[in-house]
Amino acid sequence: MAAPAPTVGPTRWERRRWVTFVIAFLAVLAPMSLWALASPIGSVPDEPSHAIRAAAVARGEFASIPWPENPGLAEATVPENIANAHALACFAFKSETTTADCQYPIRDRSEKLVTTGSSAGANSPLFYAIVGWPSLLVDGDAVFYAMRLAGAVVSALALAAMFMQLTLLPRWRWAVTGAVVGITPMVLYLGGSINPNGVEVAAAGGLFATLVAMTRGTARGRLLWEQAILALVTAILLMSTRSISLLWIAIILGVAIFLGTRGRTFQLLRSPQGITLLIATAAIGLATVAWYLNPPALEGEPASSVGLVSYAFAAGSILLRSFDWVLGMIGLFGWVDTPAPSATVFAWSTALVAMLGVSVVWGRRRTTMASWALVVVCLLVPAAVTISVYAQYGYIWQGRYMLAMLICLLICAGLALDDASREADRLTTRLITGGFAALAIGHLFAFVFAMQRFAVGSAIDFGEFFFAPKWQPPLGWQTLAMLFALVLVVDVLLARRLFRAAPTAEPAAVLEDASTEAPA
Repeated sequence: MAAPAPTVGPTRWERRRWVTFVIAFLAVLAPMSLWALASPIGSVPDEPSHAIRAAAVARGEFASIPWPENPGLAEATVPENIANAHALACFAFKSETTTADCQYPIRDRSEKLVTTGSSAGANSPLFYAIVGWPSLLVDGDAVFYAMRLAGAVVSALALAAMFMQLTLLPRWRWAVTGAVVGITPMVLYLGGSINPNGVEVAAAGGLFATLVAMTRGTARGRLLWEQAILALVTAILLMSTRSISLLWIAIILGVAIFLGTRGRTFQLLRSPQGITLLIATAAIGLATVAWYLNPPALEGEPASSVGLVSYAFAAGSILLRSFDWVLGMIGLFGWVDTPAPSATVFAWSTALVAMLGVSVVWGRRRTTMASWALVVVCLLVPAAVTISVYAQYGYIWQGRYMLAMLICLLICAGLALDDASREADRLTTRLITGGFAALAIGHLFAFVFAMQRFAVGSAIDFGEFFFAPKWQPPLGWQTLAMLFALVLVVDVLLARRLFRAAPTAEPAAVLEDASTEAPA
């Protein structure tokens, strides 16, 4: 019989884990909230339909039935002001010519209840209940911003859980660095909107970090119960977003088990916490599957006749465009008509290549294998999804749909370096600090250029944007930009401090699998 593991007292980061959680929550919520104010109402893809669905669910309309005026949409009875959301997207797909001031004649409609349609009727009602409740308390334009902030709070909570759980690992400096890189401008933009993509990304990051902390850590008793509850909550949040989230959960669970130590994983599967987590997640997962297996009877696009050759070309086209999806992960704002500026794209492209490249060269073999598996997922899932709906909808894939896997991939790449005991000397710390600063500048550029598109159009020079904008967000774009820059400075300092404070030596209970491997 193996000797019992030595008793190890709580580490510094275990003792202060909730301090880490609160600081991370505020650090993420601040820029998300500013994005929520900076984006015009209805400027996020499908946000009008999501807002209508959220307001309907908040009023008890959980099930969806066809709207008689358009049976392809789900009927929703909501205040007229919210039902008018479709008209507020008057600038969609007109980035060079139409600014957000086209909304002014059609704003602030009556609060009387009217019937309209939403294209989000097939989605699970849970996400919409989470973000829709503010519509019962406020009205006018404020209702849209309130629902955005409700989603931002939930997303920030899940990402805060991600950072907290990563700091409970024996070694976590590079895993946390990967998580910071994974929070692209698109993540903050979607988190500050009425769109399930934002919660999806955050919940995936929170779930992956928590499961990895469970399968690689040493938590027992109350702390392990705490992790099991966090894993269950983030899994529920993830399942509440889109049907593909069930695939994400399966992938996250498989990778977390693969990355865990054998003894620890078997111990978890026999523990009350692990058994409770598996049973509860399976039960909620089955309920989610049942929802998606019985979709509302909405009329979709008729499926066309497509031959095998057409399917093959569709799959090949998606695979050839794999690198194009990176832009959608970094920043493709508005109704997919406003790309992030080149400085932002360059900063994140460099960070992504560096993070993945260094982990492959110096990372541990086992963890690097998990990273490669996630790369394969990022390549094949878009093609598989496209093939499954190609006959009815054609090419529908967008880069933002893969953000949930990107953040997991970057955390995994960081874990590969942590497993290889890659320490940080003074030069490395300076380089990483400079990298954080470059990403912050990329965030700021994306934020300002997105507001420019809605204030004067993407084809107008910056002078008119500064002196004569046709549209202004609440507080004015200059104020929001200065607040955003201040928040980014604080976040860079926090990220640098976290990087420097990471433990440099293993505690007594080490990872038995990782400790015996050679670098890849």
